[in-house]
Amino acid sequence: MQVLVHISYLEIYNESGYDLLDPSHESKGLEELPKVTMMEDEDGNVHLRNLSVHPVTSEEDALNLLFVGDTNRAISETPMNLASS
Repeated sequence: MQVLVHISYLEIYNESGYDLLDPSHESKGLEELPKVTMMEDEDGNVHLRNLSVHPVTSEEDALNLLFVGDTNRAISETPMNLASS
């Protein structure tokens, strides 16, 4: 049996989607990246435009991509999380 695994990492920030694994993320800020948009085809299938897909062959590859995505996340305070515990 052969298994293919692909990884994507999407962040929704200020009602816009961003690809956290976009290779240009290192040279651009989050809001300068192309926005990921959701589209539905005539058969009702949902597709995410501008979201990269990365094949992985091991757990280590997947964890490395998770680390890259976590590093690229936008983190800022909002009135909501100032009041949360």
